[in-house]
Amino acid sequence: MKMRRFLVAPVLVGVLLVTVSCSNPFAPATTSQEVAATVAPEVKTAVEEYLAKVNGHEAEAAGEYYADDVGFQWIEDGRMVYETKAAAIAGLTSFLSGFNSSRLEAYDLKVVMQTEDAAVASFRYSQTISAGGQAAMKGEGVMSLALTRASGDWKILVAHKSSNGFPRY
Repeated sequence: MKMRRFLVAPVLVGVLLVTVSCSNPFAPATTSQEVAATVAPEVKTAVEEYLAKVNGHEAEAAGEYYADDVGFQWIEDGRMVYETKAAAIAGLTSFLSGFNSSRLEAYDLKVVMQTEDAAVASFRYSQTISAGGQAAMKGEGVMSLALTRASGDWKILVAHKSSNGFPRY
């Protein structure tokens, strides 16, 4: 009987060690899905704030959401339109001054986190364009924004806008 107790103790200790070694006590407390779920609302908010600035006809303020990065690109309907933040702000300023009654409504906004500091937001949009009380044009399209976190803020690094024939901005 004593011999059995001596054999049982090492077996129990071995099982305990195997069980403990299978779990990582230093594993992160959150999963990548949990991180994406908490970061994605920040990205969504940044996109919504950007659109509010565009609809408020605040080109300079909207431009603050553009990344000041050599990789910045604004693409429309398969064409490279702006390759710098400054050019994109100038283009938006010109567009908004020419079409002072334009409005961009976004819907079906989706955010996909690539990493903790990179995300892609895409949405469908409806845009109404008019100048000085003239007849309005209305169209729809899709827009995708690649965003990066820079100094704690989400910035648009690459934008792609596909429309059904609207003037570019």
